[in-house]
Amino acid sequence: MALSNIEIKKVDDWDNLRYTINKYFAHWPEYIFRGQAQDNWLLESTLTRALKKINSTDKEDIVAEHYRRFRLEIRGRRGDNPRSLNENETWALGQHFGLYTPLLDWTESPWVGIFFALTGSEKSETGYRALWALHTKDIESINTAYKSKGITNDMVELIEPIIDENSRLVNQRGLFTKIHFENEIEKWVTNAPDLGDWITLYKITFPDSLRQRAILYLNLMNINHSSLFPDLFGSSKFTNQRLLQTAYLDELKRKDLDGTTDDEE
Repeated sequence: MALSNIEIKKVDDWDNLRYTINKYFAHWPEYIFRGQAQDNWLLESTLTRALKKINSTDKEDIVAEHYRRFRLEIRGRRGDNPRSLNENETWALGQHFGLYTPLLDWTESPWVGIFFALTGSEKSETGYRALWALHTKDIESINTAYKSKGITNDMVELIEPIIDENSRLVNQRGLFTKIHFENEIEKWVTNAPDLGDWITLYKITFPDSLRQRAILYLNLMNINHSSLFPDLFGSSKFTNQRLLQTAYLDELKRKDLDGTTDDEE
């Protein structure tokens, strides 16, 4: 299914999901990826979601005050002699520690994106999760098209911050997009002109039912909480995950010993 510069694909099992990723992205390193635990979530920032709950016509001022307050709050809490941060680096630091920001997390690895889609919650409310893929080379072209129409609030910025306070960013091969809080990426792409023979934005949906199997497979690729979060938080989450998979692992081992498969039961 194609919608403007967006293509939506639905896969029903893990093998087809792996095939789809290899087919569409192995030779297109220009794509970045984002996994979401619900396939009906918008590609919008935490700041956008927070502002939707505020009944005010002065949201620009609210965002400016939110940023100013965070700048004040982090004084003296970044270690000895910290280097100065620009606005995007400040937002990225806040993103790391749970601040509502205009940034959206992406990764250069589709497998990492799938991991975050699968671990975002124990169960998907819709029964499906999503992996998004954005062609980064199209960002400048779409921005130029909007500028030619005099639309300046619809610019998307690709941000690859270099800050020492976020070791997770390196392990997750992470980066961000930034867009005005009144907009979101899917709408930004949909309203853009057609750019060529490739797709700017893919949305790949897959069923919640493959979650356990996929997490085990990704762990064999060293994609897990322990590798992506190189701190005590990651250690705790990884240990919890293995505990919660005990029954599933025991069931798989029993099937191996009995010589049965999932298809036979």
